[in-house]
Amino acid sequence: MTGVFPAVQLTRCFPEAHGFVLLDPARLDQHLGASSTGRDLLELFSTTEAGDTVTRAGIALPLTGVTAGYYTVLVRHAADRSPWSTAAVSSPGWVLGSETGSLLLCGLGHLRCWRPDHSEHRRVAVPPGWYETEVRAHPHAEGSDDGTYEFVLTPALTQPAFRADPARQLAIL
Repeated sequence: MTGVFPAVQLTRCFPEAHGFVLLDPARLDQHLGASSTGRDLLELFSTTEAGDTVTRAGIALPLTGVTAGYYTVLVRHAADRSPWSTAAVSSPGWVLGSETGSLLLCGLGHLRCWRPDHSEHRRVAVPPGWYETEVRAHPHAEGSDDGTYEFVLTPALTQPAFRADPARQLAIL
């Protein structure tokens, strides 16, 4: 099982194409069978079953329907307390796995011409392994930008069952 890791708080995150995605780029390339660099993954994921496949496989966790603005995004272990009060909206049951422990957070629009080394991507280090993930939204959380999204990761010994509702909107503005 993966160990506790320090929370990573990212500020001034902009939801390109009205959303964010937290993903493992190494698992994405492995799943696609080749380097994904330069491909239009937004079209691939939104017009074919490939988007559902990578989401259910725990390769990428999309957060859609986000109003334009700047957000604080917190990636934390479930054992850590949230620095904010009760979430306005939450979405449990997501799955995220990482073989390398290296995750990227970016706006969905960056998937149009995917470059995992893009300077605007935010890097998050977690212990390699599987996580059941809950996404929480906080409007105008104290000490944040326009609002806050939390990815709360609970370690699992094996790949958890996917139980999330991908259609659940988490817009907070």
